[in-house]
Amino acid sequence: MKLLSTIALTTMLSISGLAVHAGSRRSGVDPTPELKRQLRGLVTAQEQYWAGHGTYTTDVWALGLFTPHRTPTTAADSVWLQVIQAGGRSWWGRAVYRGQSKKTCIVYVGTTADFTTQPTTDGAQVKAQNEGAPVCDTF
Repeated sequence: MKLLSTIALTTMLSISGLAVHAGSRRSGVDPTPELKRQLRGLVTAQEQYWAGHGTYTTDVWALGLFTPHRTPTTAADSVWLQVIQAGGRSWWGRAVYRGQSKKTCIVYVGTTADFTTQPTTDGAQVKAQNEGAPVCDTF
């Protein structure tokens, strides 16, 4: 039973590469590089989806980025990706570091005129300035 638990925990930590430096909030590691890396992966997944469907999607499952709910090993060991708005020409999304829900990184592709609200981070309300370039709150 212990071996099965160890295998399950190892599998959960490696799913989709979403594991981030376990306990990094306690050790002072800045999650910004991991959040930006995850958003660049989201950009790639959206472009692949658009190539096959002619539109962008808010469905992270369809993008192959959904990770089923699991119990984290620490309160701050993973990244959540969310697509806020998407359509035929544009989309924007955010990455949230578990345990830091008031601080986010965001990215957009397309034209901001397509959005009902401008892409901004949750903490300091930092606005995305350049298409495809993630911007973050200060952690």
